[in-house]
Amino acid sequence: MLAVVLALLVSVGPGGPRAATAQPDGAVEVDGAVRVVGGEGVLIGIDGVRYHDTVELAADGQVINELDVERYVAGVAEMPGRWPLEALKAQAVAARTYAWWSAVHGAHAGFDLCATTACQVFRGAEVVLDGGQRWEEAVAATAGEVLIGPDGGPILARYFSTSGGRTYANEEVFPTSGSRPYLVAIDDPYDAVSPYHRWRVVFTREEFDEVLSRGERLVATVPVAEVARTGDVDDVTAAFRVTGRDGTVVEVGAVELRDFVSLVAPARFPDRFPSRRADGLRPLPSTVPSSRFTVDVRDDEVMLEGRGWGHGVGMGQYGARGRAEDGADHLAILAAYYGGLQPTRPAELPERIRVGLGQREEVMLSADDVVTIVDARGEVVVERALGPWTASRGPGGWRLTPPADHERELEVGPTRPVPALTRDGEAVTVEAEVNKHVLLRLEVADEAGQAVTTRHLGVAEPGLHAATWRLTDDDGAPVPAGTYRLVLTGEDGAGRSAGTATEVTIAQPAPPAEGSGPNLPRIAPSGIMLAASAIVGLVLVVSLLLIVRRPSRSRP
Repeated sequence: MLAVVLALLVSVGPGGPRAATAQPDGAVEVDGAVRVVGGEGVLIGIDGVRYHDTVELAADGQVINELDVERYVAGVAEMPGRWPLEALKAQAVAARTYAWWSAVHGAHAGFDLCATTACQVFRGAEVVLDGGQRWEEAVAATAGEVLIGPDGGPILARYFSTSGGRTYANEEVFPTSGSRPYLVAIDDPYDAVSPYHRWRVVFTREEFDEVLSRGERLVATVPVAEVARTGDVDDVTAAFRVTGRDGTVVEVGAVELRDFVSLVAPARFPDRFPSRRADGLRPLPSTVPSSRFTVDVRDDEVMLEGRGWGHGVGMGQYGARGRAEDGADHLAILAAYYGGLQPTRPAELPERIRVGLGQREEVMLSADDVVTIVDARGEVVVERALGPWTASRGPGGWRLTPPADHERELEVGPTRPVPALTRDGEAVTVEAEVNKHVLLRLEVADEAGQAVTTRHLGVAEPGLHAATWRLTDDDGAPVPAGTYRLVLTGEDGAGRSAGTATEVTIAQPAPPAEGSGPNLPRIAPSGIMLAASAIVGLVLVVSLLLIVRRPSRSRP
């Protein structure tokens, strides 16, 4: 059936031949980009990670999530949700501002910013769904708030983890982007709450020599006799003079040495580096977390002592936490790090944003509801996509393959009570089996056929599924005694529905004893339920499986 629908969709129209071609196996090939449109409230899975709204597969393989800007900020994973709320609010404003700045300056082709540490980390709907309610609260409390610069546009709201006690001015670390009046160096004593405020890394002499031996220039200094820093520990332009035992001297920049050691040490000694931070709770984020360090070559070991983590420009996240714990609100925190600026809610803030999730050759698409797939011109390719679709990139476009069960005729087994899971006077559990991916819902009606309640259960895979009715109507009020019809209804991608109802009788409870709790309806043992109770031990109840599954910081 779906193959026939697709064939109709690729017929010749007023604009000429359609750019989508149906295949005998039910797949469809599309020239150019495709867009998977879910709309408000629908979650679309990309290889098991859930995203809101719309997902675009560009012709070059880039996967893009287009969504409301506030939902985007709620998906930014840059600060632990357990931190003080005012610190979270400051982070939300900084992340929103940075996203707008990225959109205005157009550093990426086809999307506004990326989803990695190269921009700011974005994990879609997973951030809130995975216990991020406090972060969601901070985003909502600051909705629309951004920082505006002297030019009337969004500032480059850089931020990072840990300053070690002092931040950098923008031009010190990013000379090509110049000075910014709101990105100046400040003392940051509140940063002392960070486990990366001070750190130490210890190598044996043999390990350190082995690491340096992997450097094209540094190899000449092995075995090493001395390593001396040429500038202050806070001087990002400082260098190290590395002297070998034979007198050979090689000079290397502090940033270069940091990057080199952080790359080579874990590769040569994966069980040793990165070493654990001072509190012992977890490893350092990298072998050498910042360029603010000194090197002490001793008889048996080489000790690196340093401070901070990250580039050091803008808002220090641990400093924000320290300020919030000291009583500062998010306005004071932002003003401290961004030259006294205060957030505003400008009308120019875009409503939507496009986030690049990276290039893929193949993508597993799924959703918790029906979605529509359209081509680059906005023409419908698949009107109602349900279940897991596989998108494989080909020359200049995508091949979309539906789930294996898409051509099956819909079959939904009879709804039947599950006595083992039914609680007298509290709830009725029923089950039914479906033979393909469906939208599953539980419908309850009274003896007159009037709807009592409907629960939408999401997308269900082929198999046995159960749902529980707690003897209430759509408003949550307890239902009166009587007979009710319960049915698990499945609706497939073609819009067809099926399901067979079962009857359950709710009896009026006996008056409660004095001092006991309130009256609740109880369930009378109807004939169907008595029959079902005889096979309690044979009933298999499988929890409802949603197709979109949950999968198992980053400084702009």
